[in-house]
Amino acid sequence: MQQSTTTGEVRPHDISIADRIVLRFADACGVAGVSINTMRRLVTAGRGPRVVRLSERRIGIRRSDLDAWIESRTSAA
Repeated sequence: MQQSTTTGEVRPHDISIADRIVLRFADACGVAGVSINTMRRLVTAGRGPRVVRLSERRIGIRRSDLDAWIESRTSAA
C-alpha cells in the first residue's frame, strides 16, 4: 500500500492495480512454473509467496507478491 503524501495515511484507491490482482493458487503455480504440490510445500515451509485466503476452501496469491517471490528466487540462483 502507498501512503498519502499529505497525511501519511494509506487509502485503498492509492493501491496500484498490480497489488489488487489475486491469482488462484493453481494459476499462480503455472505462472511460477512449479507444480501445485511443490508450491504447497514451499508455502507451508515459509519459503513461498504470501497467500491470501479467498474463502474457507480457496487461497490465492497476489500477483505483486508472486512477482517479488519469483524475482527473489531468480537473483538467488
